Amino acid sequence: MSETKKNQMMFLSSGILGIGMGIYLNYRDILNGDFPDFIMLLAMGLNQLMLAYLSPHIFPKDDRSKKIIGKAMTINYFVLFGTLTILILLTSSFGPLLINSTQVLSIIFCIMVLTIPGTMIIYSKLM
Repeated sequence: MSETKKNQMMFLSSGILGIGMGIYLNYRDILNGDFPDFIMLLAMGLNQLMLAYLSPHIFPKDDRSKKIIGKAMTINYFVLFGTLTILILLTSSFGPLLINSTQVLSIIFCIMVLTIPGTMIIYSKLM
């Protein structure tokens, strides 16, 4: 079995496990309308599934994979600052959201974990 296939299988199995655990641990909070405590586990599971798809595109360390990673990181720089701006506006003293700092950090983590491979998928299709 090739190294790419091994990576794909590892990402796929850990992604399925992470999503299953994330759904199991978060479903009660979501049904009650509370902020899910283990939302980062669900985001990591989705991240692993996206990396399973990306494995053949980014693990051969060639010029194409370097371009995909470089462009995705550039876009994610702007996504991070946009996310921070929106969260500051929504959670400031006049903002409509009342969430604590741990929840804000969880949201930022989830957005970054999902947008990095998400933009890599988009660029792998465009290149």
